[in-house]
Amino acid sequence: MSVRCTVMPVIEPNTKSASTPHDFHRGGRALTVVVTFMVVMLLVAAGLAWRVMGASSSENPPSQPSASASDYFTLKRSSFDLTITSTGELVARDNIEIKCEVEGTSTILEVVPEGTSVKAGDVLVRFADDEVKEKLQQEELSTEQSRADFTSAKEKYAVAQSEADSKRKAAEVKLTLAKLDLAKWENGDDPQQQRDNQLALEKAQRTLERAKRDLELSKQLYEENFISLSEKEDDEIALIEAQNALETAKLAIEVYTHYTQPKERSKYTSDVDQAQAELDRTLRTNTISVETARTDTESKKRALEIREDRLKNLKHQLESTVIKAPSDGLVVYATSQGSSRWRRDDPITQGRQVRQNETIIYLPDTSKMVAEIKVHEVMLPQVKVGQQVAVNVDAQPGRPITGTISFIGVMAEDAGWLNPDLREYKVRVDLEDASDRNLKPGMRCTGIIMVGHVEDALTVPIQAVYTEGRERFCYVPSSGGRVRKAPVKIGRSSDTYVEIKDGLQPGDRVLLRKPHPGELE
Repeated sequence: MSVRCTVMPVIEPNTKSASTPHDFHRGGRALTVVVTFMVVMLLVAAGLAWRVMGASSSENPPSQPSASASDYFTLKRSSFDLTITSTGELVARDNIEIKCEVEGTSTILEVVPEGTSVKAGDVLVRFADDEVKEKLQQEELSTEQSRADFTSAKEKYAVAQSEADSKRKAAEVKLTLAKLDLAKWENGDDPQQQRDNQLALEKAQRTLERAKRDLELSKQLYEENFISLSEKEDDEIALIEAQNALETAKLAIEVYTHYTQPKERSKYTSDVDQAQAELDRTLRTNTISVETARTDTESKKRALEIREDRLKNLKHQLESTVIKAPSDGLVVYATSQGSSRWRRDDPITQGRQVRQNETIIYLPDTSKMVAEIKVHEVMLPQVKVGQQVAVNVDAQPGRPITGTISFIGVMAEDAGWLNPDLREYKVRVDLEDASDRNLKPGMRCTGIIMVGHVEDALTVPIQAVYTEGRERFCYVPSSGGRVRKAPVKIGRSSDTYVEIKDGLQPGDRVLLRKPHPGELE
């Protein structure tokens, strides 16, 4: 350390003349300068001495006091619990999520203050409902019109079915009559006509034969003058008529066989075919008309159902503009809980815009609380459902609550960008009845999980065991007040004690701290 200073010259007073006030003042200032210079020099000397002493002390440090009895722990056989300590926070076992069910965006008119304890049925939030009411009125009118359209379509459908049934029956009757006419002609009229024609032919043939006989007889009688000429001529005319009748009968059979019979058969067969075709056309027409009416009815019905669903939804929307508490609980705004606290959401307040399905309020039941603690992935294999946990709430120190593990998370959670390598699992602890503790969600807590018990083992405090590579050791007393390393084999351990399997014996002492420099042999 270097000190730079300036030495002011001392001006001697004039001794030849008598002292005056002015001379005394000049001498006082000179004395002040001398004193200041001496003080500065003393400070410089003190600084240099201090640096020299510090350097010498660093080169030759004083000897450390040897370890006292309180620095050692005497090994003995004892029992201890195996525990895992984890931190977390309290949450409600039943935490109802209150969301906005109004479509689109809604404006909050009223909201219950956060932290309010509410009962089932209490109003939590009111939204503006003018727009919903207007939509509801319009939808009611549209629904009434759709209902009238559906009623009309149903009546038309019924009429179409009735008309189709009547047309079908008429066509079926016409077809039946045509078939009966055909059968009547085939089985009655046609055979009868054929028999009549055959009978007429046979009659004409016999009449002709008789006429021939009568004429021959008439000729003999006329020659013998038994009859007159006119009588003979009458028989001749009768013969001619019989011949004509025979030709007529033959012609009738030929005409009927070649013309009348095919004509009649075609007529009746055609009547049946036309009746069948008309029935088919009627059935197809009926199908089209009835299906059209049915489709129209179904369309009107579907339109009415859609309208009714919309109306029902709008009524639900109107009801949803007032949110009531489904159960007792404590009001917690969604923007104040969990990950929502890190989002830049506007606070829940009057006039705030809220989207559909946006969570507004959490309604935890504070009478049934659980602790959610996080266990490091290395410790997770030791944690089982059903293990007991002592939960200490930071806000209520010294009053642990007994709990039981009810759930262990399947997927690990990381600590985010703060510590991405940290992997922890969420463990839920059901707390025993603590309704009188005035616990609230979000309170920080520490859970001590009982994972096992070591019975009658040689134990040392955990701070007495050290690790270098794969070697574990303790510091034990040696000669001359020094300590040495004693390799050990350890067993199970808790947060405070370690089981010693080998390397030490009951009664041995181990150092509870690191050795001082010069204390380790």
